[in-house]
Amino acid sequence: MGTYSRQAKERPLSPIPVARPLMPPAEALLPYLRRVDANRTYTNFGPLVTELETRLARRLDISPECIVTVSNATVGLTLALQAVAKGQSGICLIPAWTFVATAHAVVAAGLEPVLLDVDEQTWAITPDAVHAAISKVEGRVAAVMVVAPFGAPLDVNVWDEFTATTGIPTIVDAAAAHDTVQVGYSPSVVSLHATKVLGAGEGGYVVSRDPRLIVDVKKRSNFGFYGSRNAQVEAQNGKLSEYHAAVGLASMDCYGDTVGRFKRIAQQYRSTLHARGYAELQEGFGESWIGSVCVVRFRHRDQQAIAKSLSTKGIDSRAWWGDGIHNQSAFQNLKRFDVSTTDRLSKETLGLPFFVDMTCSEVDAVAEQVIFGLESSTS
Repeated sequence: MGTYSRQAKERPLSPIPVARPLMPPAEALLPYLRRVDANRTYTNFGPLVTELETRLARRLDISPECIVTVSNATVGLTLALQAVAKGQSGICLIPAWTFVATAHAVVAAGLEPVLLDVDEQTWAITPDAVHAAISKVEGRVAAVMVVAPFGAPLDVNVWDEFTATTGIPTIVDAAAAHDTVQVGYSPSVVSLHATKVLGAGEGGYVVSRDPRLIVDVKKRSNFGFYGSRNAQVEAQNGKLSEYHAAVGLASMDCYGDTVGRFKRIAQQYRSTLHARGYAELQEGFGESWIGSVCVVRFRHRDQQAIAKSLSTKGIDSRAWWGDGIHNQSAFQNLKRFDVSTTDRLSKETLGLPFFVDMTCSEVDAVAEQVIFGLESSTS
């Protein structure tokens, strides 16, 4: 299959949205859709889903037996938790600094979320913090869910070692981390949402070097069926359709171009804001890895003031993770440890406009207004 053009086109500098997803156009999808028509298979792990899983496995240098696609990453997290918990109840330790889907998946899996704070530099929870929590928390810890913040790389080997030492299974919420995901024995779950660097509209995949675990997740995504019409485990319908697989395959065809464009935009932000000391980008962002959102930190500054300054020029921005899980209405009563770093990050970080066909002029306009807002507030 060929690639298609994603040339950034000049357009008026205002308004500038915080995100503008771009899925493959109709002409890129048509060859795959014709295959769906010819096969007359539309779901239930059809040939396009199998091909997508194979191509993803090849990229990750794993056997196709070590990956399974799912209807979305939240479902994938739920199924992976159910697979490792093996029907037992208990607590799942998660970071307070994450997207709400992390907590929703824990509840859906029948576990109790308990919130931990994150590391100041990596924005992720650490094994030391988890060990400290285990010694203090009331109740059995059934699992730990680690989150790759905005797609930043995580060392899965550290968490495999944690599980081997403690016997407590770890799940990696790598929803935004298609570019950086590492495959260990602890299952990692990646999103293929339209807003991600590799999109299928909706979808996701679960990877692990333990093929037995992947089979368990696959059963749980398919009413408990595996090789027969006997429901072997408690399950739901969480499969990826052939139509979404078609979009995912077309997205893979142009993935190199997509990553290159996102990195170019990130590097421009790095040179205009990070290198000049106006804002901090996540370590390695735009250099060694990329995600589909650009979250910058303004140390000792209130991001709301910067967001307001941007909005005066028609520039959108977003606090992607809000004020932390503990400030979401559905989860404000969750048990939690001290989350002061999360509270600080929620006030000092902001998602700037970032989309695959963003122009150099648009990036410059955003950076100039950020700088204007910062300098105005100190004058």
